[in-house]
Amino acid sequence: MRRRLLVTLVAGVAILSVFGSGATASSSKAKTSKDVYIDFRMPSNNVFCAYISSASPRYKYLRCDIMSHIKPMPSSRGCVEGSRGVSVSMNVTGRATYPCSSDTVYNTGARKLNYGKTWRYSGFTCKSRTAGLRCNNLSGHGWFLSKQKTYRF
Repeated sequence: MRRRLLVTLVAGVAILSVFGSGATASSSKAKTSKDVYIDFRMPSNNVFCAYISSASPRYKYLRCDIMSHIKPMPSSRGCVEGSRGVSVSMNVTGRATYPCSSDTVYNTGARKLNYGKTWRYSGFTCKSRTAGLRCNNLSGHGWFLSKQKTYRF
């Protein structure tokens, strides 16, 4: 089974989580909870995305990394670790952000989202086109990623 290591900073504390395909965590006295990591990539191998959900601490978001960098490049001012310009992310509601990234969701073994196809999961929708990738959440916010330009909406 393939596993991923995800480092998340929450209030300055690093939380290490291991995600596999449908990995589950349970306690003998607690109800079973699931941590989920689902990734996909564009056929060009320029954009890689991952849906990440954790039961504890509770969070759910979609992140995409673009190997050709975000254009126009956002400022990295305020990044304590990492830089902006490779990643976009969003929760199930609310606006998309350009996070400070020091890791990646790059995985050439991820499932390919062929041009003309749509990926939907847990409140997120991404449409793959030859022109680029457009993703949105339940609030209608999201992004468009391509080699030529990137924008949030």
